[in-house]
Amino acid sequence: MKKFKSVLIALVILFSTLQPTSSAQENLFTDRIDIWSEPGSVLTGGLSFNSLYKTKKYRYVYREIIPKEVGGHTYFAILGTNHGKEFPTYYGGIQYFRDGRKAAIFSAWDVDSDTQCGTCKAGTAPEEKKVTVWAKGARTEVRPFGNEGTGMNSMIYGFDWKIGQKVGMLVSVEPAGSGSLISAAFKNGDAPWEFMTSFYVPSRYEMGIPGNYSFLEDWTGGDENILRSYLVGPNYLEDEEGMGTFFTNAYVYASNLSRRPPDKHTIRVDGVWLDVRSGISVQSQYSVERRLQVDTPSTVPDISEGKALLDSVVAGKSTRYQEKIARLEAEAKVRADAEAKAAVERAIAESNAKAEAEAKAKLEAIKKAEAEAKATAELKAKQEAEAAAKAAVAKKITITCVKGKTVRMVTALKPKCPQGFKKK
Repeated sequence: MKKFKSVLIALVILFSTLQPTSSAQENLFTDRIDIWSEPGSVLTGGLSFNSLYKTKKYRYVYREIIPKEVGGHTYFAILGTNHGKEFPTYYGGIQYFRDGRKAAIFSAWDVDSDTQCGTCKAGTAPEEKKVTVWAKGARTEVRPFGNEGTGMNSMIYGFDWKIGQKVGMLVSVEPAGSGSLISAAFKNGDAPWEFMTSFYVPSRYEMGIPGNYSFLEDWTGGDENILRSYLVGPNYLEDEEGMGTFFTNAYVYASNLSRRPPDKHTIRVDGVWLDVRSGISVQSQYSVERRLQVDTPSTVPDISEGKALLDSVVAGKSTRYQEKIARLEAEAKVRADAEAKAAVERAIAESNAKAEAEAKAKLEAIKKAEAEAKATAELKAKQEAEAAAKAAVAKKITITCVKGKTVRMVTALKPKCPQGFKKK
């Protein structure tokens, strides 16, 4: 977002430098409105949007717009990203020319292209960084571009979009070995999906697609009072498993390439849409920056045919499915290795438990044997003591002792009569 704002500032400076005051007065621009989509959820714990995007692997991004008023040279950008090296740099949408012609546009920048470079010539990027065309639609015209960085541009002239009618744009980002495929298709009202272009970019984008921007632009100026307006829907993003989400928050930035404040526009929430209008009378209350939130649509858009169309085009270049198979096989191997390790650990644990049980049983048997031996020894000692006692009793002699008329019996091994008694 910051990068794109710096591009706008650079363009303002460029136009101010190139145009004298009198010319600027004659070539006034309608206010430009840029809208960046952000997740509807509240970020917590210091988590940034880029950190959130890194946890997602979005492959498809879709948005609908409805043009309402148009004139002069007008660009209704539907989708675009330029969040740095971790994301592809591209944009696309529909255009209106002053002579009444209409077109669809889709462009992608060369890797590391300086989008602020107003003097860069087309085709001057190093060969290893150039965007190339993998495939294009039957009506698509392609060419390299310059003067705002460098890259490849594609156009469908005669793309007859209508005022008050939805135009949808679907973009996919596919892995292609060490590079990526950025592909686009359009849905004009009820007409079938139309494939536009698939660009090969020699850079790998692992993070998928972040929240995309949309903008309303008067790219040549000439009359600041030409009415331009459109309805902008929220971003809908899907991963390769078909899990989708809407980005309903919006950061809005207003600017003007003429040397005046962007005070001739309005932006309001209309249900699931942002209603953007430019070229109106001066507004006493306006904001250069603001944050808005649209409602979450009650139904998910059906982009299945658009996805199938893009998938058919990138076949033979995309390595998504090969990489998915390799990833699944690697994950299966990791699981199998983990299960085998767990089985070994269980067997070892069971063996250890069995050995421990056997050792415990042996110890208990030894203790039992020792207890039994002790009991036997104690019994034997007792019996021997009793036998000895009986034997001792058996060896005693009893004598009769008398003293006058008193008689006393004395038993002992060597019995003696008490003093005064005589043995009878």
